[in-house]
Amino acid sequence: MLESAKRFRTSAQKMYKEHFGLSQDPFSIAPDPRFLFLSAAHNEAMAHLMYGFSNGGFVLITGEVGTGKTTLLRNLLDRTPPDLDVAFILNPRLTVRELLETLCDELGANPARGELQTVKQYIDVLNKHLLKTHQSGRSTVVIIDEAQNLSPAVLEQIRLLTNLETNDKKLLRIILLGQPELADMLDRTELRQLAQRITARYHLTPLSKAEVAHYVNHRLARAGGNPAIFTSGAINKLYRLSKGTPRLINVIADRSLLGAYVEGKYQVDGTLVRNAAREVFGGNRYNNQRYYTWAAASIAAIATVMLWAWLSFDTPASQPAATYKAPMDERSPAGSTAEITSVSQQPQSLPAAEPSVNPSSTRPQQPRTSVRPDNRPSPTPKSVIREPADVSRPEVSSFTLQRQSYRAVFERWGPDYTIESDQIPCDFAPTVGLQCLRRNGGWSEVDNLNTPLILELWDDQSLPYFAALLSAENDQYMLQIGDRAETVTPRDLRDHWFGDYVVLWQTPPNYLGSLREGDRHPSVAWLHSNIARLLPDQPLGAPDDFFDAELHSAVMAFQTGEGLLADGIVGPLTWIRLSDRLNLPAPKLRG
Repeated sequence: MLESAKRFRTSAQKMYKEHFGLSQDPFSIAPDPRFLFLSAAHNEAMAHLMYGFSNGGFVLITGEVGTGKTTLLRNLLDRTPPDLDVAFILNPRLTVRELLETLCDELGANPARGELQTVKQYIDVLNKHLLKTHQSGRSTVVIIDEAQNLSPAVLEQIRLLTNLETNDKKLLRIILLGQPELADMLDRTELRQLAQRITARYHLTPLSKAEVAHYVNHRLARAGGNPAIFTSGAINKLYRLSKGTPRLINVIADRSLLGAYVEGKYQVDGTLVRNAAREVFGGNRYNNQRYYTWAAASIAAIATVMLWAWLSFDTPASQPAATYKAPMDERSPAGSTAEITSVSQQPQSLPAAEPSVNPSSTRPQQPRTSVRPDNRPSPTPKSVIREPADVSRPEVSSFTLQRQSYRAVFERWGPDYTIESDQIPCDFAPTVGLQCLRRNGGWSEVDNLNTPLILELWDDQSLPYFAALLSAENDQYMLQIGDRAETVTPRDLRDHWFGDYVVLWQTPPNYLGSLREGDRHPSVAWLHSNIARLLPDQPLGAPDDFFDAELHSAVMAFQTGEGLLADGIVGPLTWIRLSDRLNLPAPKLRG
């Protein structure tokens, strides 16, 4: 019976393709790279994946079921550079030993069967193989799909694999793709070290209503059909029923075409889409969809009221609430969407109250660097053996340290930021012509930015603490931790800083966000004239406010020269490097 139904459906699909003049099935749920549609979110996710191909460390891509993560991945694999070895793990339900064995198999690093018995032996073989490929000029990336199924033990082993490195390079790049539960897993305390090593992360969102229309038309055109088969009413209904999820769009649209063929129609309207959804979801589920939505909203409202009541009675009156807003990342409305960052799409928060610090949890006080009257550390004589700097947490809350660090960096720019102000630092920044950019990177990136910034530091407590990096001379850096100034080296911070920092940067004239090819804006003329100054050999016409293909090529050339992701999109990192190269007025770490 089932076999007969399958044969009937296959025959019907063949006939509806002929009916609509289609050369192939336009709405297959297989991850066919030929049908790849890059919405703004998908384009951003693809940029993150390509970044993972070219840089060390972790890249994390999350998204709900059916949003197109695997399709992006298949497309990425088609672009694999010839000097890159890829280990692709589809089944992550593995033990630690099975994971290492699979990696050895994927990379061709296995000796004769039966020789490996322990985890250590597998790691030794992997390390030897990676060193050999590195010496031959090749790189290695591990891609794990459905990574939300990895156990904490396996995730910890993956973190340890990134310790395989030379003096200047990680031997292994790792890309994790999974459902939103993966990000929740990485929020666990025991996986904090892994979360802190993620150098780029992105959450893939569903399509907007306008993107659903483009998506449907794109797939129909790819299949050789008329993009106008679906009416505007059908598109609206398709968006409401699928919530913009590509996999659901494909299933409903496929059944809609079949329904139109059966009724002898050459266009799909809203009624056909609604009937198709009933078949896809099942009658009861579809008819009760509004009830379930209402019930879920009611439960959420009740839970919110109960939580408010519990907090009202449980919070001591002596602890006033203080909120913390994470600095804007590059996808915030007033920021940029271009550069790759490690910022999670969910805002971070610090506690409402300022908890006291347990003195027994901090490091014993070490001899401190002397401070001159101008609050700058005295240089250490070369003849004296330098003691490690004291970078321990002061006995004040994370909230206060965060505000003090921002105040110190704002002072270097000129504006006076008051710690007691109710205004969040990164809300204050745009009022004085600045923006916040949160990043995760290495010390070389910090040096390359050459501007004061705020470091996020960690010790054995559950919350971070903060310090302002204000100046540098040779390998000595002036760090302000609360009211204390310290002269430090990167080595002093190696057990406390894991790459997270916030940089303040000055926006160009008329700044409204990132710029890309096809944009028309007054900032484009400023960009055009200054790129022409920096790259006089680039073929650029007269400056105007349109971002054309020639300017796109020039921006990519500039980004390549600065070691940035060469995507032709002018986001915060590109603006920062432009300002530095143009010697615009701005505080420097050096000089």
